[in-house]
Amino acid sequence: MKRIFREFLKGRLKTRPVRALGALGLHDERFLQNSCRPGALTRRPGCVFIQVLMGLGLVAAALGASAQNETNIDPRAERILRAACDYLAATPQFSITAEIWRDHVYDSGQKVQFARAADLQVKRPNRLHAEFHSSHTQRAFWYDGKVLTELDRKRNLFCTSKVPGTIDGAIDTAEEEFGLDLPLIDLAISDPYKNAVARVKQGIYFGLSPAMGFQCHHLAFTQDNVDWQVWIEDGPQPLIRKFVITHKTEPGAPELTALIKAWDLVNRIAESAFTFEPPEGVVRIDRLKSSSPDSNPHTGKASEPVVTPKQKS
Repeated sequence: MKRIFREFLKGRLKTRPVRALGALGLHDERFLQNSCRPGALTRRPGCVFIQVLMGLGLVAAALGASAQNETNIDPRAERILRAACDYLAATPQFSITAEIWRDHVYDSGQKVQFARAADLQVKRPNRLHAEFHSSHTQRAFWYDGKVLTELDRKRNLFCTSKVPGTIDGAIDTAEEEFGLDLPLIDLAISDPYKNAVARVKQGIYFGLSPAMGFQCHHLAFTQDNVDWQVWIEDGPQPLIRKFVITHKTEPGAPELTALIKAWDLVNRIAESAFTFEPPEGVVRIDRLKSSSPDSNPHTGKASEPVVTPKQKS
């Protein structure tokens, strides 16, 4: 979901007092003329003081109303989403298997879906491994707490980048500097709930509905540029089973759908899963910054083939 969400956390409340005054009609031309006419301050200082206090109170009320009206989430939707996110954040490690369906809208208006298989392994706070496979691409990612490695299995090319020492920091760097937008990656961050609702304007609870063979709570949320839905398993393990993101401001309103087929929260993930072992004949290239998320990032200058451990022996 691209990732959606973290930039807004840097400054949530943007309403300023002057805007609040404007919303209440307190800084229009008549108000300024009446309040600032010659002699007003000298003739009625007590009234001016009262007006100032009233103005401050109205500004505070406007700011409070703005904060309250900024989000309108059904309490059931808020409770269920928070429980699922808190459960996920408290899980020290997990693996998931999923299918990712993404719409492509052609110039003619025709909308076509393309699918990828996805496998994600996470060990908090600083280990991650992801694999994405389709008929067009096979890409893999490893993060070991220091370096993010990306491998194009079809072309046998790879690149590495130094990133911060937490999953959150690594994801931010990958998105902001390299243009990487990995499906499902928001499930790996340390505070999924805060990330999910950062820009939400409205949240609705639609009751129980089947998804991926499980009885799930169906929730829907609205933001400025996207709408998204999530299906959360009912019961003691509130696991996310499906989510849909609709890019409503883009032509054709394309959607991304994730179907999570399996969760594993029990079996230990070996440390070797997060270590990149270069395949035979693989070539290291330089990563180009700000590459398009949908394009292949391996368009940099190739260097010499990497010698694998097997070739060294």
